Amino acid sequence: MMVALYLVIAFVVGYFLGNINFARIFTWNFSKKDITKVGSKNPGTMNVLRTQGFGRAMLTLAFEAIKVGVPALVCFFVFREYYAGFENLAYFLSSFGGILGHCFPVLYKFKGGKGVACTFGMFLFHPHFWWLSLVMFVICFLLLLFLEYGYVVSLLFIFTMSVYATCFFAINYVMWYIPLIIIVWLNFFLIVFLHRGNIKRTIHGTENKVDLREKLFKKHEKESVEVAKTVDEPNTSETKVEEVKDDKTNETLENESVVEAKTNIHASVNVEASFEEKKKKAKSTKKQNASDEKMKSDKGESEKTEDKENENDETTTS
Repeated sequence: MMVALYLVIAFVVGYFLGNINFARIFTWNFSKKDITKVGSKNPGTMNVLRTQGFGRAMLTLAFEAIKVGVPALVCFFVFREYYAGFENLAYFLSSFGGILGHCFPVLYKFKGGKGVACTFGMFLFHPHFWWLSLVMFVICFLLLLFLEYGYVVSLLFIFTMSVYATCFFAINYVMWYIPLIIIVWLNFFLIVFLHRGNIKRTIHGTENKVDLREKLFKKHEKESVEVAKTVDEPNTSETKVEEVKDDKTNETLENESVVEAKTNIHASVNVEASFEEKKKKAKSTKKQNASDEKMKSDKGESEKTEDKENENDETTTS
């Protein structure tokens, strides 16, 4: 009776730990974006790969696997110590609870991921399956370089590991092997069900592609360009001092040229003003001369008329 209670506790603890979604956490911390509003809007590793890049996707994969595998591994050793024979059942109940908590988290209104990274953790941390998990991970990673649909590679990994686990439990007559096999295949069909949208989009030709090769090569090209820039730029302190001196001299030269330009502008303005004043003076002098000449001519005519009048008066008197 107590064993059943402890198994339930292992399942419940695994479920609530599975509510921690590292795809949401890392995407928000790194880029201040909500993973449920970009790309395929799925808070999972594959969407992080499409929208955030390879490095952040691998970080998400690692932490999602750890959150499921490590608590299950603790349950495995605790039950093997105190309740021998129940360690595998405790392990898979805890890990399956973590997968359900990831896919249907109560903290996020039951809107979670699709459980692929968590299933990877379930098989990776098991003492009997870790080596095959690593081998399959490498194979699936290489396949992902050539296949355009990531969910196909994910389902291939889970299917292979489920088949191997079933054979291992059945051949070795592991205690409680029937419930273990049920949990393993229930997990597989759950993940297939969660990928039903991907399967439909693949049939209609609208499924999102991963393009892992393009992401890796683009990242490598960016890094090489950055390295080339850092190599081309001088890094010594002397060159920096010389650059500062050159900048200062250039600034002083620019300031001097600006001052000279301003003085030239003021000089040209003064010359134009003086020239206009001279023109005005010349015009005024011409006008005065013309008026003086008129005055003189008027005086001469008045004198002539007076002389004529005087002559006339003299003739009349005589």
